Amino acid sequence: MKTFIYYPGMEVRDELWLKFALLWLERLAFVFTVSEQSRLPPLLARLARQSDLLAPPPSAADFDAITPPLMGLLGNLLDPGFVRHKVFGNRALIARWRASANHDCFCPVQPGLAALHQYCLEQGLASRDQGGIRMARRLANLLSMYLAREWALTHDGLLITDHDYLDRLLHLSESRYQPSGGQACFHLEMGLRLPASLASLSFDTLLARRAAPGYGAALGTFHLALAALCQTLGKGTATQEQLLAFAQARDALEQKVLGEDSDASPPVLLPLTWLISTEQGALPMLSRLRGANEALARPLIFHPVRQSHFQKRKSQHGFTRLGQIRRAP
Repeated sequence: MKTFIYYPGMEVRDELWLKFALLWLERLAFVFTVSEQSRLPPLLARLARQSDLLAPPPSAADFDAITPPLMGLLGNLLDPGFVRHKVFGNRALIARWRASANHDCFCPVQPGLAALHQYCLEQGLASRDQGGIRMARRLANLLSMYLAREWALTHDGLLITDHDYLDRLLHLSESRYQPSGGQACFHLEMGLRLPASLASLSFDTLLARRAAPGYGAALGTFHLALAALCQTLGKGTATQEQLLAFAQARDALEQKVLGEDSDASPPVLLPLTWLISTEQGALPMLSRLRGANEALARPLIFHPVRQSHFQKRKSQHGFTRLGQIRRAP
């Protein structure tokens, strides 16, 4: 089962995102706890008891392995000669993060993060609070992004967020754009259908739907087809047959996702956007796929191709947009 690692922390915008995850994701894990939403912890505890959605968070040993490089990066930002970092920003922004008045995000104590928390306290990037520390929310989000990336790379996980600006920053942290050479990169956008009444559907209803006979098999088939398509898109070798297999798996799962709700009102589309970087030229491959894609009832959207040079190991990451779901009646 594929695990999607959500970042930043557990700060999903609301329960609606968890409802989407319950219907469309095999496994979901959180890394850096930064949420102050009082309703989420009891709900997450319930999902852990009554479903197989939630995967264990990183262990203390995992954090012990991935936090030292992050503290080294923070040290570079605090160096007197520091000018600007392409992800973390400039000296003025770092100075604002060190002002206690801007420490508006509570980060509770977590096993394995004591050294990182202590470092942030010593450097003025955080203030001590009961049960944890407080730091600027943007800094907490960026630390969560880096921790999630390192954990995903060592555990074959997929990164997902509903903050598209963090998805862009994650790509920027792994690469630099250049006019020629490098790898061809593009965003693949796929529309996933959800009940228009998702906001009003109870978790009892959604848990029962996920536990229904055949749901798990359809969910597994969808994610196998998604993984196969993304892998071959990354190699520049995707075929029309793989594209059709993905569309069939998506449509089969959607029937179970919607249940009887589609009879009451038309479903709404949730865009799931995935970053693809190809080892070979992307344009010839996309040209070969164009006819089969246009013939689909709901074609995938291949966004414009850009060239990027990767300086580090590439993670697999994407983002969602729930705006249409929130606007649905």
